[in-house]
Amino acid sequence: MAHKGVLAAELVGWWAALVALWLMLIGPVDPVEWAVGVPAGLLGALAACGARRAVGRW
Repeated sequence: MAHKGVLAAELVGWWAALVALWLMLIGPVDPVEWAVGVPAGLLGALAACGARRAVGRW
């Protein structure tokens, strides 16, 4: 059960960092940017978690 908690925390951390980076780099933030940035951040977070697990011992 703890493994799922670590995975969820890592996923949320990556997602938050990627969405924050997206919003900082685009300049003025419109609702459309949120609509694009949130799912894009989730896809990036899933890819980052998968890549880290492929390289690591998880």
